[in-house]
Amino acid sequence: MISSTVMPLSQVPRGPVPSFRCRVEDSWIDFNDHMNAMYYGIIVYRGQAEFSAIIGMGGDYVDRTGLGKVVVQASLGYEREVRRGDELEIRSWLLGSDSKRIHVLHEVFSLGTRRRVAVSEQLDLHFDLATRRPCPMTPEQRHYLTEFSRIQTAAGLPDGIGRTVRGPRTHSSHT
Repeated sequence: MISSTVMPLSQVPRGPVPSFRCRVEDSWIDFNDHMNAMYYGIIVYRGQAEFSAIIGMGGDYVDRTGLGKVVVQASLGYEREVRRGDELEIRSWLLGSDSKRIHVLHEVFSLGTRRRVAVSEQLDLHFDLATRRPCPMTPEQRHYLTEFSRIQTAAGLPDGIGRTVRGPRTHSSHT
């Protein structure tokens, strides 16, 4: 068994899995009277922790195997303002995996407006906590993640994958 918390493949939906819900707390509001950027990261992290358990790689996996996963790359895009008291839901996608890498996307939705307010994409490495180095997953874990991703993405992919920061172009003066 991969993990006691793993979602059976027969229950994996086409599309995202709700992984975390919260209400925006007063302490999360900044001087612009909206949710401070750091709290987007915190709630995405909480969604990631819950999603890790759903895909069989949460705390019990780490305790049982001495293996885990670490984030090696992440991006977070803010799409809409979030205000005090808004209810938010993280919806998580497993976009793909190979023997050592896991590609995940988390969409943050406002339950009040039913609109996406942010999107976070990340790449994790499967990691041996004793050697502190990346290591391959078991064939069973890899098969499960491949099937989970195949089922989730069968109906299409969400917007926001592969975003990069594009700042203003700088111009050099020629004299």
